[in-house]
Amino acid sequence: MAQDSGYVIQSGAAALDRLELIARLFWPTTQAFLARQDALELDRFLDVGCGIGDVATRIGNAIGIDINAEVVDAARERSRAMGSNATFRVAGLADLGMDDELRGFDAVYARCVLSHQSDPHAGLAAMLAATCPGGMVLVEDVEVAAVWSSPPSAALARHAELYVAAARGLGARPDIGCELAVMLRDLGATDVRVDLIQPMLRVRDDLQSHARTMEAIAGPVIAQGLATEAEVAELVAQLDEFAATPGNVATLPRTIQVTGRVP
Repeated sequence: MAQDSGYVIQSGAAALDRLELIARLFWPTTQAFLARQDALELDRFLDVGCGIGDVATRIGNAIGIDINAEVVDAARERSRAMGSNATFRVAGLADLGMDDELRGFDAVYARCVLSHQSDPHAGLAAMLAATCPGGMVLVEDVEVAAVWSSPPSAALARHAELYVAAARGLGARPDIGCELAVMLRDLGATDVRVDLIQPMLRVRDDLQSHARTMEAIAGPVIAQGLATEAEVAELVAQLDEFAATPGNVATLPRTIQVTGRVP
């Protein structure tokens, strides 16, 4: 079983607070995306790379999988506390279709997963293979470099630059979003659709997501020699200062939403 040591953002138990923040920020647009596809009440829904299980828990009867055992434990506990019927197990894209529990889904969903893969084409193919005929593949992924702020923030621009460089240094594809619809079509999916959104962050608690993400990518950034520990600490301080300044706004990365059906 592959582990997530190559994942540019820190995962596991140490990342739970940040995962809760990201889940809160993404859910409104994810909910609207899934609602447009009538996917919120499906009998067989798979959340790939589920993290703390926020999406699977809200679907109810979903299965969530993640390759990090610590976040799977957190997802189970969180789901129980919310009274959800969702279930969770340790597994990843490479495990799809390997047993009856991981095939034949009405919908297979992934958010911010394929951009962390060295071979997103293979990951998307695995999602299609786990989907039943007539079922849907639903993907949300980000274009990390496409963030902006008002007023312009050099710290935010540097943060995005470091994220992209560190991800590429690990073999990931932080710009894969614009290719996903074509990949789905070439893999044989029908009724392929693509949309684009970019949520705005307006209050301190939301704006701090950039500082928390900078902290979470510090390991690979420093290990790859992209910035020193002191430089990372200064960037985090500047991003927190930006978030605390009344009137400042910034965006999350641009998000590409793609759907396709299995013939």
